[in-house]
Amino acid sequence: MGSFLGFGGGNKNEGSTAPAADSQALEVKSKIKNSIAQEMATAYATGLVNALSENCFQKCIIKPSDSLSTADEKCISDCASKFMRSWNLISKEYISRINKQS
Repeated sequence: MGSFLGFGGGNKNEGSTAPAADSQALEVKSKIKNSIAQEMATAYATGLVNALSENCFQKCIIKPSDSLSTADEKCISDCASKFMRSWNLISKEYISRINKQS
């Protein structure tokens, strides 16, 4: 029989709900972390594409026209490759420094 208005007395389920609540809280926290990580990855990729496009367009397309010349295509390809190598190098170093600080 339960206690009057929920005051006093013990509840057999009291101990078992705390671990379930902790488990649910951890699951929610994990989902939020994953969601934030996905959003950051999307923002990172978008920033990369935007920066690459802006830099390579300014460098390679001197006289815009309705089509790209062979020289324009080669310049864009070389620029994009160089930009990606640089971006990857900087990213790896940044991650390495963050991991050292942790």
